[in-house]
Amino acid sequence: MKISRPLSVLCVLLPALAWSSPVHSVWSNAGLQIKDPTGWYSTLSANCALSWNQSTGFAFANAHATSTAGDVYDFQLVSTTASTTADQIVGTWNVIKNGTVLCANCTGSAYGLSSGVGNYFKIYVNGETYGLSAYITSAYHY
Repeated sequence: MKISRPLSVLCVLLPALAWSSPVHSVWSNAGLQIKDPTGWYSTLSANCALSWNQSTGFAFANAHATSTAGDVYDFQLVSTTASTTADQIVGTWNVIKNGTVLCANCTGSAYGLSSGVGNYFKIYVNGETYGLSAYITSAYHY
């Protein structure tokens, strides 16, 4: 009986430990640049939130920014297409400009996510047709 209790505990804990992987969240309210087929633009304002469970397909990313030209852009992660890393989320994205979808379910990635507060990350979609860069203003990793 004494042996079965520790064995029971191990049977419960080992799968939980095996399934756990690092979780990351990066936020920004300091946009840097936006890119579309017409060129590069500085941002007037930006709000970005990215959260993901490393080595899995579980991720959320949404970036909303206004360019110096007055256009409003949204970069929305639709789904992941590969396991995430500490630094990168690869998947399909929607890119929206002033409420009009420019690119739906297009391949892209967010990277530079582990570079730390004060450094920047980038989102590129459809090759480098669409892009957004922003300074990391807050990060949480556990």
